[in-house]
Amino acid sequence: MNINPKKISNPQLKEQEFSINHQKLIDATIETIAKRGLADTTIAQVAKKAMVSQGYANFRFKSKENLLLSSLKFLSDEYKNSWQRIFEDNNLDPVGRVIKIIENDFSSKIASRNKIAVWVSFYSEVKFRPSYLTICQKQDEIYSSQMEKLIKELNFLTDQTFLTPREISETYLSMVDGLWQRILFDPKMYSHVFCKGLIKKYFKNIYTDEKRFV
Repeated sequence: MNINPKKISNPQLKEQEFSINHQKLIDATIETIAKRGLADTTIAQVAKKAMVSQGYANFRFKSKENLLLSSLKFLSDEYKNSWQRIFEDNNLDPVGRVIKIIENDFSSKIASRNKIAVWVSFYSEVKFRPSYLTICQKQDEIYSSQMEKLIKELNFLTDQTFLTPREISETYLSMVDGLWQRILFDPKMYSHVFCKGLIKKYFKNIYTDEKRFV
């Protein structure tokens, strides 16, 4: 039986095209929210920036709210996948893992000003805060729990008893939140390199004998 290869490849190519256009719209949404805020972002603006037809954007997301929430879900999943890989890397010891976490949290990909602006917009907008919690809260709790376990291992290995794992990990996470906002509002002073340096000094003051926190 002869099989027409076009019958096989065309649906695959179509799905690939959908996937590319979908990501273009997500990226354009993030950029538009960062520039205009949630209220003033429209599907028409996003479609134009993504160079995708507005009809396709409407078909794909159905509503502006779905488009906005899809962008938040993308950021949440991207962030989760980035730190999850670090926690699952068996080649890292506790110190190396903490350093990788710091580098990830202040990488240009994760802590870009546009992406931080989206996080801040959703968290600060009363209308969207329940959606923010629905999408992000569970993953935030897992991350917090993983960080506390990691610090517990580090405390055990270094005999550090002055501060508890909860105190250290919660302080770290609070510093990340605060420094991300500094990156957004004062990027000249708070570069990614500068922020990573501050965080490593925090850990160096706790684990004074650990030379890798420099």
